[in-house]
Amino acid sequence: MRNKLLMGVAVLIVVAGVLVYLRAHSLFSSELVRTSVTAQLSRALGQPVTIGSISATILPRVTMVLSDVRIGNPARVTVATLNVGTSARALLSRRIEQATLSVSGVRIDLPLPPLFMSADDSPSEDSPAVTIGSIDEVLLHNIEIVSGGRSLRGDARIVSRGGGMRIDAMTVQIDDTSVNVTGDIRNIQGPTGTLALRAQSLDMLALQAFATDFAAAAEIPAASSRPKDAAMDLQMDITAERATFGTLALEGVRGNARLTDEKLEMTDLGFDVFGGRYTGSITLGLAAAPAFQIKGTLADVSMGALTAWTGAPGTMTGRLAATLDATLTGTSSGAVIASTKGVARINVTEGTVAGLALVRTIVVASSMRAGDSVTPAQAGSEAFTRMGASFTLGGGVARTKDLAFESDDVSLDAAGQIGLDGSNINLAGRVRLSEALTQQAGRDLVRYTQEGGRVTVPVSISGSAGDLNVRLETVDLLRRALTNKALEEAGEALRRGIGGLFNR
Repeated sequence: MRNKLLMGVAVLIVVAGVLVYLRAHSLFSSELVRTSVTAQLSRALGQPVTIGSISATILPRVTMVLSDVRIGNPARVTVATLNVGTSARALLSRRIEQATLSVSGVRIDLPLPPLFMSADDSPSEDSPAVTIGSIDEVLLHNIEIVSGGRSLRGDARIVSRGGGMRIDAMTVQIDDTSVNVTGDIRNIQGPTGTLALRAQSLDMLALQAFATDFAAAAEIPAASSRPKDAAMDLQMDITAERATFGTLALEGVRGNARLTDEKLEMTDLGFDVFGGRYTGSITLGLAAAPAFQIKGTLADVSMGALTAWTGAPGTMTGRLAATLDATLTGTSSGAVIASTKGVARINVTEGTVAGLALVRTIVVASSMRAGDSVTPAQAGSEAFTRMGASFTLGGGVARTKDLAFESDDVSLDAAGQIGLDGSNINLAGRVRLSEALTQQAGRDLVRYTQEGGRVTVPVSISGSAGDLNVRLETVDLLRRALTNKALEEAGEALRRGIGGLFNR
C-alpha cells in the first residue's frame, strides 16, 4: 500500500512537471511571445532588436531563453544566449517580475548606436503576450567590448538597486591586466557611484588607452550638454600588487581615484619605485595623446636603478629625495622629454657622478696654463655627500640657478641646464677645495686662487651623463690671480711703509 502511495505521488509530480513545462513552453516559446518581447526590448532601448529563437525551460526556475539577440542596425551588440528566469507565478499572470537575467556570449562593438533606457513599461495598444516587469539580478558571462583594436572581457554578478545597481562581483580583463571590481552604481546614466578595484598587476597605459577609446567611440556628448546627473563620476579605491606605466614598474600601489568624462585622477597615491617610495597624485587625461599631471614626492630612490632605467647605467649612484610638479604628454621617452613642463627639487646623498673630475681638474690646471683639462677617461667618478638643486622643466631640459655639490674634498655651486635625457649638460660655477686640501695645495695655487682662505676656481661642465668635460675658466682665474696679487703687493707695500716709519 505504501509503495503504491509513493508511486502515485511520483506520478503526480511528473505530471505536474510536464504540465508546467507545457504551460511554460506554450507561453514563452510561441512566435507571438517572440514578437511581443522583441517589441518591448526595441521600445526600451530605442534601437531595433531581433531575436533569432525563443524557448523555455523549468529548471532550476521557469526560464524564457532568447538566442541570437541583435541590437541596432547594423547590429553593434550581439548576444548568444539571454535567459530570463522568473517565478512560476508568471505562468498565470503573463508578467515577469523579480527576474534573474543571465547573459552569455555578448560582443559589443563601439561606437554604440544611440541607446536610451526607457523606464516606461506601459503596454502597447495590443496587449502583449508576456510583459517584462522587473529584473532583480543580472549575471554576465563571457562579455567582450571591442574598441580601437582593444578588447575588454569579463564576467559579473549585478543586483538591481533602485535607479542603479550593486556589483557583487566583476572580473575585467584588458590585455594582460585583470581587475576584480565590486561597488555600487547609483545612476547608470552617468555612470556615477563608488567602486573598489583589486588587481595583482595593472597596465595603467592600457587602462588609459581603453578608457580614451571607450569615451571617444561611445560618442558620449560633452559634459556641458548633458544633465548634471548624467555626467560620469566614478569614485574608485585602487589596490594592486604591481603596476606599469610603459616600461616603468611599480610595486604596492594604493590610492583613490576619480574617473570623469575628461580625466582619471588618482589621489592619496603611493607606490614603490626604484627601491624608494612615491606619494602624491597622478592625473591622466582621456585624450588621444595621453596627458599626465604628476604632483608628489619621492623618497629613498636608488639613483643607480633610476639611471639604468633611463638607459644610462652607471652614470650616477646615491639615494634620491625629490618633489615634483609637472605635466607631460605621450608615452614614448622622446614625447615625454619634449613635453615635460613644471618644477622639481632634488636632493641626492652619498653617491658618485661618473666622469666628473673637480679635484683632479684643479690639480692638473694648477700650472695656470690655458686649455688644461681632464678627459672623461681620466676622470673616473667623483664622490659626494650631497647634491641638490631646484629645476625648471621645459623644452627637454632642466634649468637651475642653485645646483650645489658637496663632498669631503670639494664643493661646487653652479647654474645652467641639464638635458632630461642626460645629454646637453651645460653648467658654470665655482669649485672650492676643502680646508684640508687647501692646506696641502701648492703655495702659489693658494696665493692666486684663494677666496675666504680656500682654493676657489671657476669651472664649466659640459657633455652628457658619463661623458663630462670639466674645464677651468682661465680668464676668470687670471682675473682672480691678478686681484690677489695686487692685494698681496698692496699689503706688502703697506707693511714696508709702516716698517719704515718705525725704523726712522
